[in-house]
Amino acid sequence: MYQTQTTVLIMFGQHATASTAYGRMAVESAALGADQHQLISMLFAGVITLIGQSRAALARGDLSAKVDASSRAIRLIDEGLKTAVNRSTGEIGESLFQLYEYCARRLLQGHLKHDDAAYAEVEGLITQIAEAWRAIAPTARAAAPGASMQRAA
Repeated sequence: MYQTQTTVLIMFGQHATASTAYGRMAVESAALGADQHQLISMLFAGVITLIGQSRAALARGDLSAKVDASSRAIRLIDEGLKTAVNRSTGEIGESLFQLYEYCARRLLQGHLKHDDAAYAEVEGLITQIAEAWRAIAPTARAAAPGASMQRAA
């Protein structure tokens, strides 16, 4: 038991609990087996979850939790969704990149001004994009490199 606790502390820091470590390992395991389309879906789900956590923390006045969830949501947008956009695809890529920039900016404004409307706006935008992304999943998987080989196997 002691060795397991030590491993958890080393991997995830002093404040991690076993359930937090388990949750992180589950996400890491899912990510390892995911294709590119699924990874983006996971980013969308993470952003939406973190915005929900931010809004809940704001409602109950838990500023520490709001800071943590807001910061993580902004990072997922900046370091995940924005970096996944191929801006060289033209207007669509550039527009999506700009939309993610706007979302990150609005989350920051919502955080600084304790503005639930800003959080709700971004949650709605990301949810719409995530739904559209899920709708194209079968088409995206069929068009992926090596898809014909995977179907034959």
